[in-house]
Amino acid sequence: MTASEHEMDLALAAQLQAALLPSTCPGDCAQQHIGVRNRMSGSIGGDFYDFHSLNPDQFAIVIGDVVGHGIRAALLMTQIMGFLRRHTEDRSRPAAIARDVNTMLIDLGNQVDSVLPCSLLYTVIDLPTGMGFMVNAGHPRPLICDRHQCSAHPMGGHDLVMGVEATDFHEICHTFVPGERLVLRTDGITDAANDRHELFGEARLLDVLSACTDADAQHAADAVMAAVEAFRGVAPQTDDETIVIVDRR
Repeated sequence: MTASEHEMDLALAAQLQAALLPSTCPGDCAQQHIGVRNRMSGSIGGDFYDFHSLNPDQFAIVIGDVVGHGIRAALLMTQIMGFLRRHTEDRSRPAAIARDVNTMLIDLGNQVDSVLPCSLLYTVIDLPTGMGFMVNAGHPRPLICDRHQCSAHPMGGHDLVMGVEATDFHEICHTFVPGERLVLRTDGITDAANDRHELFGEARLLDVLSACTDADAQHAADAVMAAVEAFRGVAPQTDDETIVIVDRR
């Protein structure tokens, strides 16, 4: 394969990966408003997110981060997204979904004689009531915003990253009230570094989000990505960056 052919293959892979990542929530989750942004550190990467309409009253949000970069990470994130979209049993129970994804990753890792770690946060929201159930498998903790400010939510439960060993996953819950905002992100956001090796960090993220409480979800997501890019300046992007913002109407 020539260098030109390799570049064309990577460009096509990037287009296909981008097509897998949805730009908005399923059409029947009318009580939520979604904002999303994703920026891979290379042509392709290991960050992913998705939305699943489970039934007329429930939808699921998933965000994950395959450890590593490039083709290997991209292939694995595609495998996980495909598994979640095909999986029709217990999709309204985050603990069951987490168990099955973990088993799939361990089995796949055994086949290739490698550990395939991935962090994942899977959330199911009941549309009429706003009750949310989630499992956090080694992922950055969610942030909750009201109309005035944002804070790291003190929700208990932070299970092991997936793909390493069999484990029990624990569901945590939070009832989202109208006007409340849920912010999910990968660690590439807070771990972005400038040329002085300073990290963007959670405090700066909370400041940006708190300044955007009057903006809609997409504008808030755009503001976060712009702030991260401005902070990084001339330093290279070293990790994939993804943010998902969900407003409860």
